[in-house]
Amino acid sequence: MIVRHRDGRIQIGVLEDEVLAEHYVSHTTQDSLIGNVYLGKVQNVLPSMEAAFVDIGRGRNAVLYAGEVDWESA
Repeated sequence: MIVRHRDGRIQIGVLEDEVLAEHYVSHTTQDSLIGNVYLGKVQNVLPSMEAAFVDIGRGRNAVLYAGEVDWESA
């Protein structure tokens, strides 16, 4: 994954075998957290919910459900 931040926009390129497979562009003025990519640290795991709470530096922890993880590509 390659990330570039320049001129008020963020670009993310996903490489597969050194070939660009996906390309995302986001303007830094957008407020939505959905669909964005974040680096985070798992704070708590709840096996009964099949979920993890992840600190992404936004004041509140994000929730990541096991069903939202693409286990095939991982």
